[in-house]
Amino acid sequence: MADAVLNANIREERTKSSRKQLRDSGAVPGVVYGKQMGSLSIAVDAKELKQILSSATGRNTLIKMNVGGGKQTVMVKSLQMDPLHRDIRHVDFQQVTEDSKIRTVVPIQLVGTPKGVTMGGVIQHDLRSAEIECLPSQIPEAIVVNIEDMEIGDALQVSDLNVPPGVKLLDHPHTTVVGIAVMKAPEPAGQPEVPPEPLEEAKDKTMEKE
Repeated sequence: MADAVLNANIREERTKSSRKQLRDSGAVPGVVYGKQMGSLSIAVDAKELKQILSSATGRNTLIKMNVGGGKQTVMVKSLQMDPLHRDIRHVDFQQVTEDSKIRTVVPIQLVGTPKGVTMGGVIQHDLRSAEIECLPSQIPEAIVVNIEDMEIGDALQVSDLNVPPGVKLLDHPHTTVVGIAVMKAPEPAGQPEVPPEPLEEAKDKTMEKE
């Protein structure tokens, strides 16, 4: 996994107005957390950060951050998004080291057309990402699952996933990842309901019989 490069400036002011000024200028306020450096308030360029997040490795990209006259290897830990405009309002970075394992989440990618689908079944993709533990350099872009041989009624669990050496799956082994289910037949249209007779009309008919 190739490292990305990101320049960061240390934030001296941490007020609400200063954060707004940063966003208006095209920057994103954030914090870097790490055992070696504690917590450090920073600001990064919004376009550069979005470019990293839109890469194949996304939030699991290893970033060489230039900050305070030195370089730190970090990963994106969390993002705060604007719910309306989907802009990044705040970002937290986690400092990582090459020899220390970390926990993160990677997507589960399905490949192939199952035999069961050609026979009328449907794919039920229940678990779309997996939590893993490994060294930063061992993080895969995705866990690829070939489902071509799956037939109707088949299911794959976390324990069936193949991961690269050094990667440990943290989800429960019996959690269902994907299954092939029978497509439900459409329900038959019901008979039209017959409206009940008006009360007065029913009373008149009774009187006629008398």
